Amino acid sequence: MNILEISEKDFLAGARKGIPKSKLLAIARESGLTLKELSSYLRISTRSIQEKEPSQYIAPGPSERALYIAKLFNTGKEIFGTMDKFRNWLNIENAVMGGEKPVSYLDTFSGIQLVLEELNAIEYGFSA
Repeated sequence: MNILEISEKDFLAGARKGIPKSKLLAIARESGLTLKELSSYLRISTRSIQEKEPSQYIAPGPSERALYIAKLFNTGKEIFGTMDKFRNWLNIENAVMGGEKPVSYLDTFSGIQLVLEELNAIEYGFSA
């Protein structure tokens, strides 16, 4: 099972209630993000994550961002074929994104949405 594939029902439940630490760590592992990277995008400290037991829940706000990041990485892997190719794309300056690296957008919902829109454009041949 691909932890990055999240049903709309599970997405909504996680956004409302939060997700367990174990799921957050699985998202980090599957996306290839370090805990430090992911926690910076979620705007919570790595320590606050590390102090929780695997079954304890992360707050709804950071959980929702984690779920959006999971969605983004799943979409990127589908479009680029491998996680490595997608991660490389995330870390290259992009003219469409004002010369910034797409990874720099992952700390806000609107930034994640912009990256998803760019992936959609790539999928349909409108950008590169």
